[in-house]
Amino acid sequence: MDNHLEINAIKKNFGGKQVLDNFSLSVKKGQFVVILGPSGCGKSTLLRIICGLESPESGTVCIGGIDIGNLAPRDRNIAMVFQNYALYPHKTVYQNLSIGLKLKKMRKAEIDSKVMDVSSKLGIDKLLDRKPSSLSGGEMQRVAVGRAMTKDPELFLFDEPLSNLDANLRNKLRDELRMLHQMLGVTTLYVTHDQVEAMSLGDIIVIINNGVIQQTGSPQEIFSKPENTFVAQFIGSPPMNILDVTLDGVNVFIGGTKIFEFDNDSFIYPSKMKLGIRPGDLEVNGKGVDCALESIDYHGSTWVATLKIEDQRLLVELKDKPHDTETMITIFFPTNKIQLFDHEKGTLLD
Repeated sequence: MDNHLEINAIKKNFGGKQVLDNFSLSVKKGQFVVILGPSGCGKSTLLRIICGLESPESGTVCIGGIDIGNLAPRDRNIAMVFQNYALYPHKTVYQNLSIGLKLKKMRKAEIDSKVMDVSSKLGIDKLLDRKPSSLSGGEMQRVAVGRAMTKDPELFLFDEPLSNLDANLRNKLRDELRMLHQMLGVTTLYVTHDQVEAMSLGDIIVIINNGVIQQTGSPQEIFSKPENTFVAQFIGSPPMNILDVTLDGVNVFIGGTKIFEFDNDSFIYPSKMKLGIRPGDLEVNGKGVDCALESIDYHGSTWVATLKIEDQRLLVELKDKPHDTETMITIFFPTNKIQLFDHEKGTLLD
């Protein structure tokens, strides 16, 4: 499968602040790629550069091997769905869906056929005579997606399209977007700060922070093998515990407290490291290290306890709520579940 979209060494500054720093990404034809990161990290700016609404200081964007940097937005055959829907309030749903087709000088019969086909697929064919002010948030989002679909684009761009919707509707539309992509097979870039959206939608997830790619991989790779402490704590709920530890032979310490030991010493690690382990991977089985119980929160199927070892806090998932009289919990660190990171750089140690 050939690369369909090539983003090469994009740099972009706003007011002296570097928003994208030498950003490069290859996307294969038909892939659904999610750009995930915190607010203000450069996600939306990247989409605006791809579709031509912003210009980079340097770098190129190519689709099908062709540099599109000098093409006007309307000539790029890219469809973008915005967070705020960007519908024309004075036009009907039919008019919003058909506006791009009219600009292409298509015949009315062709326009009608295309609008009916798209609106039927999205379940909005009964709304064609209504205006955006009479639509719900979910209906407006479907219209925005439909307008993008009528273009038959080479590339779909989605900029936080579900962030204004309530949780139940987000889940429903997320499923619809996944099925729509399976049906259409159009290369898609989807921007979000929501890790649940990213993990459930993306073939590939690209995590960025401060305009720099932190890790690229499948949802499973990102979750199970984070390449640095930023990714480790950004993915997963509750987040991965990151603890400052020291190594003495095979023994691992937090301060003066030994928390576990390795099975052998056939490795070379620095004496100071950061240790990562997910709250669900810690074992509560009566052996291990005693931790002070600070608080407990109910998460539906599990309880999440905040524990303390010397001056460091960590989370652990529990099947049952501790007794009110309990002040200590004993946890065990399974060595096959831990990740070790460089103490200064935060990068994964081999």
